[in-house]
Amino acid sequence: MKKFLIVLLALVLLTGCTNKNTQMHLTEKECKTNWAICLVFSDKSYQYSFKKKIKVAILDSGIDGNLPELKGILKKSYNAINPNEKIIDSYGHGTAIAGTIAAKPNKYTIQGISQSVHLYDVKVLNDKGGGKIEDVVDGIEWSIKNNVDIINLSFGFQKDNKTLREAILKATSHGIIIVAAAGNNLGLYTDYPAKYEEVISISSISKKLKVDPFAGKGKVDYVAPGVNIPVLTTDENKVSYVDGTSFSTAFATGIIANILEQSEHPLSLTDIKEKLNKISLDLGEKGKDTAYGNGLIQLQNNQ
Repeated sequence: MKKFLIVLLALVLLTGCTNKNTQMHLTEKECKTNWAICLVFSDKSYQYSFKKKIKVAILDSGIDGNLPELKGILKKSYNAINPNEKIIDSYGHGTAIAGTIAAKPNKYTIQGISQSVHLYDVKVLNDKGGGKIEDVVDGIEWSIKNNVDIINLSFGFQKDNKTLREAILKATSHGIIIVAAAGNNLGLYTDYPAKYEEVISISSISKKLKVDPFAGKGKVDYVAPGVNIPVLTTDENKVSYVDGTSFSTAFATGIIANILEQSEHPLSLTDIKEKLNKISLDLGEKGKDTAYGNGLIQLQNNQ
């Protein structure tokens, strides 16, 4: 991921994000601090139902579950690289993704999009952000065994791989929704597994609703915020500003988790796409295109 200079934010207490556990309201000040969360919540508010917990597996560099904003949210963990070793997120990418999806309301205005999830921490990327296909496949298999609802893959590979494809198909046959990053490759192509039809592919846009020039194009299903995004770091009290489809993918996963949480019955991939299409803001060329897909996905009350 492309990191901006890590900065210490002013300790400003939230006023809108802490309202009695069910109603979230974002103030103008909070929207200035984090434009992305206010774009995702188009009404600047959201009514959580808390009907059930959605199980989200984050296959990444690990998650620092000791951060106050993430404490108690992690349900289980698995180190696919070194199964006998404790997970440490030295790279920080997985922690940032986890915060975007599910962080508790906090002074940094980096509230997770979903407040009704259990996170499953699956380490498949090393301390430099690199990963092997076999470890990713192992992580997917572990996620299947643990009956997760969503798998978040905020990374990708340039080339197709039969073993990866088979693991993806196995996961989706178990009803797991897979969300993956289109990739940061100058608009030249979409990474795998985002390129698979069975995977929801996410690209990134800026505050001005323009596609990030670094973002992948081609098989893109939707876009979400992915430029100058504030995220939690493994250093408590510090925030990093980042770019990339990794983070737009996390926003999309949070949105999908909320949709699943509010549904009275299980939803298939087709069901999810139908719901996302209804709440998406068409951008770029009219209709679906290779840069913006079906548009910007947003959450609204009474959707």
